[in-house]
Amino acid sequence: MKKIFFFLVLFIFVALACDLNLSVTPSTEVPTAETTPVLIDPPTITPEVFISLTQAIPATEIPRETPVFQPSPVMGTVVTYGRLTLEIPASVANGASGMDMPPVTHEDSPYWEKTPGHLQVSLNDYYVLQGKFHKAQIYVYPALEYATLVPGAFESMHRLRNMLSAVVPITPDQLPAVPFFNAAQVFASNIQPVTFQNGEGIRFLTEYAQYDAPVNNHELFYHFEGFSDDGVYYIIAIFPITVPVLADTSDPGVVLPARGIPFPNINDPEADYQSYYTAITDLLNTTSPDAFYPAITQLDLLIQSMQIAP
Repeated sequence: MKKIFFFLVLFIFVALACDLNLSVTPSTEVPTAETTPVLIDPPTITPEVFISLTQAIPATEIPRETPVFQPSPVMGTVVTYGRLTLEIPASVANGASGMDMPPVTHEDSPYWEKTPGHLQVSLNDYYVLQGKFHKAQIYVYPALEYATLVPGAFESMHRLRNMLSAVVPITPDQLPAVPFFNAAQVFASNIQPVTFQNGEGIRFLTEYAQYDAPVNNHELFYHFEGFSDDGVYYIIAIFPITVPVLADTSDPGVVLPARGIPFPNINDPEADYQSYYTAITDLLNTTSPDAFYPAITQLDLLIQSMQIAP
């Protein structure tokens, strides 16, 4: 009788154990990179870039409610084109377009057209300023290939590297130039280093011409040049910008605004153009960054948001 009872108890225990084993099933699965959406508004072309470049946490640990790309204080449009990701403040533009430019390497091609192939992102159709001389664009070049192909690009990169490495002071006469402009920089103001997500560079306001020309709102632009941290990519950004203290155009009869600085008489053989450019530089350096349109601070935020994939 004891044996029967013992085996009966054993049978019940085993049956219960089996039943418990069958009832324990996972209630949820650990999310993976494929099942966890990257919350980007608006959606980008290659959201995988955000996972691999922004936060050093495994994809399985990214909460669904947490965007990987952290927005700036002024919410804008996050876009990814090729290897470039950036956030465009709403006060600057409401979108962008991008494309890979093919190589132009023939020795007979003019230097301003030559490229080893680069990424070009345009804000122009969406930009807050329209009808200006320059287009709002960002260029991402393979640094070594571009420097080898275009001597002017080599010179600009050399100057930029010297300034970022503190080999030379950050002064207007040492600034890098736009390698593909068939003109020269006539002045530079508001010079400041700016870092972005994985790189650094220099920004300033400038105007280019083929002669001594008056500084005006039609041709003035915010200019940035920089390198990715690994030195592989060379970035150029050009954004038209205006300010109330400048004339609207370079026309001789244009009315100067309050505090405007008159351009020297071109018929005067003693015309002092250098003093004019020095006065313009001082005027813009002492003007509040938020008095410009778009504000210099907002353009800085755009540059700071940039991220270049390896």
